[in-house]
Amino acid sequence: MLRPGARVRVVAPAGAVEREALAAGLEILRDWGLQVEVAPETLEKKGYFAGEDRVRAEALLKAATGADLLWAARGGYGSARLLPLLAHQLPKRFPPLLGFSDLSALLNFLAARDLPAWHAPTVSFLPRLSSEALAEMRAVLFGEKAPAFEGQGIFPGRAAGPVFGGNLATLSALVGTPYFPPLHGALLFLEDTGEPLYRLDRYLTHLKLSGILDQVAGFVLGDMGRPPEEICKLVEEILPPGKPCAFFPTLGHTSKLGAFPLGKRACLEVSRGQARWLFS
Repeated sequence: MLRPGARVRVVAPAGAVEREALAAGLEILRDWGLQVEVAPETLEKKGYFAGEDRVRAEALLKAATGADLLWAARGGYGSARLLPLLAHQLPKRFPPLLGFSDLSALLNFLAARDLPAWHAPTVSFLPRLSSEALAEMRAVLFGEKAPAFEGQGIFPGRAAGPVFGGNLATLSALVGTPYFPPLHGALLFLEDTGEPLYRLDRYLTHLKLSGILDQVAGFVLGDMGRPPEEICKLVEEILPPGKPCAFFPTLGHTSKLGAFPLGKRACLEVSRGQARWLFS
């Protein structure tokens, strides 16, 4: 997807950006040999947003012109507020957008329209990654290897399908809107951070009561900011049986977070307490 000298534009579709964290992330990208430009509106601030909704939406569309890749500066909150503004303005060709957490709303919106979207650390999050995770992610983004992850099995089985999902709280809030991703036959990825167990229970129960979880072919769980045994027990109570499910501790708000595309086909294999999640 990337190559040395590729033109990367940094955008801020969600929360207000911290200058120091952004600067440290930009240094990493430039060390990779990328031409990095920061959209002029990126450092704007209006309350807890990186500028007004209209300004953030227009900046995203403007930055897409001539860019090889768009990389979100940070998450926070605000991506979902842009969806109605973008719904009728998206061009047929759009560069890949990278981000995670609150960006899940925007990433799934793009992926559902067959536009490239990658679940990956935001620019401000890059300095939190280990050197091993940075090297692994660079190899994936430069096309030197396909995304692949090892995890802990919860429900055994094998399933393949397009990947959608991301931040659990963000996705739960999209239920009942025109912007919820198409999950029939999909692999659903879920992660979260900073939420007490009862709220994670609430979000998952909301998805279950909506009937959405019955459409899913398999479940990929990332770090939830809680002990893994708590998460395993919770999903055993809520997720529908008979579908493969696995926990991947390196996915989520962790120092080992990798990168993978949404909307693209992957395979989940779970057996004997072990799991593999592979992209072609």
